[in-house]
Amino acid sequence: MNNTKKAWYQNPWYGLGGGLFLILLSGLFLHIMDVDAAQYASISMEMLQNGSWLQVFHRQFDYLDKPPLLFWTSAASFAIFGLSDWAYKLPSFLAALGAIYAIWRFSLLYYSRETAIQAAFILASALGLVIVCNDVRTDTLLLGMSTCSIWQFAEYLENKKTRHFIGAFVFAALAMLAKGPIGLVVPGFAVGTQLMLQRKWRDIFQLRWLLGLGIVAIILAPMCWGLYHQFDLHPEKTVNDRTGVSGLYFFFWEQSFGRITGENVWHNHAPWYYFIHVYLWAFLPWPLLLIWALWDRLKQLIQQRFRLLSSDEAYSIGAFVLTFLALSQSKYKLPHYIFITLPWAAVLTARLLEQASGKSIRAMAYMQAFVSMVLLAGVTALISFVFPTKNLLIWLVWVLFMSWWVLNNLKKRPDTALQLVQNQVATMLMVLGTLNLYFYPNLLPYQSTSALMLQARADHLPAEKMAFFRRHGHALDFYNGALLHKMDSVGQIRAFAHQQGEMYLYTNETGKTELDSAGYPYTVYCRFGHFQVAQLKPAFLNPSSRSSTLEPVYLLKISDF
Repeated sequence: MNNTKKAWYQNPWYGLGGGLFLILLSGLFLHIMDVDAAQYASISMEMLQNGSWLQVFHRQFDYLDKPPLLFWTSAASFAIFGLSDWAYKLPSFLAALGAIYAIWRFSLLYYSRETAIQAAFILASALGLVIVCNDVRTDTLLLGMSTCSIWQFAEYLENKKTRHFIGAFVFAALAMLAKGPIGLVVPGFAVGTQLMLQRKWRDIFQLRWLLGLGIVAIILAPMCWGLYHQFDLHPEKTVNDRTGVSGLYFFFWEQSFGRITGENVWHNHAPWYYFIHVYLWAFLPWPLLLIWALWDRLKQLIQQRFRLLSSDEAYSIGAFVLTFLALSQSKYKLPHYIFITLPWAAVLTARLLEQASGKSIRAMAYMQAFVSMVLLAGVTALISFVFPTKNLLIWLVWVLFMSWWVLNNLKKRPDTALQLVQNQVATMLMVLGTLNLYFYPNLLPYQSTSALMLQARADHLPAEKMAFFRRHGHALDFYNGALLHKMDSVGQIRAFAHQQGEMYLYTNETGKTELDSAGYPYTVYCRFGHFQVAQLKPAFLNPSSRSSTLEPVYLLKISDF
């Protein structure tokens, strides 16, 4: 079947692509999650409000953890569009779309057009990509910029055009501005693997790469200036309970490589195989095919004695395997750290599908049918058990889709790679659509730090009269539109209420008990059951035990007495 000869409205890729785009787009309008995403949103808001673009502050204190690209881009978005969920996420959303486009263009250099399209759709439909577009941290920009960098490196080495050389290093520098040296290390892994397996030693040891590093240095210069003036010139500052901290050393070494050497203060002692089980869900619905693809690719390289054929590529295996191994050595691991490899997992999987036929396709169809059944069982559980619905339209969509799925995956199994990928992407439209349009909208109201502040904004409570006591969440600041005042004692609360005439205090049971013990009068403006929505637990997902997982929090109205 040659899709290129069909009218666009007859080509299923257009419908599938439009569906995935709308699902990713819908994630822009979901509320920002505590802890990390809400913290970065509040830092971006603070940057816009205080006008300090080169020296980063968080709640008016010096901030040294993540590079500033996310803060710069989101603050600029706020300046143009105003404070909102979608304005914060927009730059990262565009970076994710850029990664999908880059994978398509990269794959066209070495594979058929059909395989390039499949690689792009495999990436776009992966569960991890949707999650990293919903819960926006620095990793979405890192993923987008590093993928574009490797694509540009491949274009340059194939065509020797200057614009691709410049583009490769510009995107590498932006990736570094997103999350540190790993933004250059991953393209280095990809390009180094390609050139070494091609035995192109002269291309490795070329002075032109120094010119590229000069481009990187120019782009990093504003950030370096800010780090030097904020930290290196002030060794007396305390950062992470230490003095004499160099901002430049932290960025170029400690934050990334220090996690491997143990110099970084962050440790969670996650085992070396941590990212293996992360990938089993982050790359859904494709992880079983990826395992097959890795085995097949490594077997091919061994048979070729690790020498590439002239038209072959090894960027994907270098970017995936070497990055995976390097990140697995870190003393501190979180799931989203490994998402930078998702684009290259997509290329490896599409490569496998390009070479598969006959019995292989049938075996893959059985594997993917099993994965799909697990995913669709999860969808059924979400709408019937976790957050049960009586909405007839939702159930009608579910029945119609399940009827289509049984017809196209059980009664009539896919017999080509094209059909297999299209069926899987269609399945993911149902899964991801349920997550973004049903599950998250029901989950996020349990995050009190956004829900209470949105209620306060709707009730026109003055932002300058908001404060917190004994409990804080970064979303409080962002959804308040200004930093909440921190109260450390009942006496400080009394003084602030006297100054303002009245105040609104966000607190937990501990803070409320302290006010009761001091005999200080207040009115409960609203009470809320809070849950940390980014850390789902079985007890929360079970409606019968959900209430036991909710922490009581309050918004209290306190008047001057």
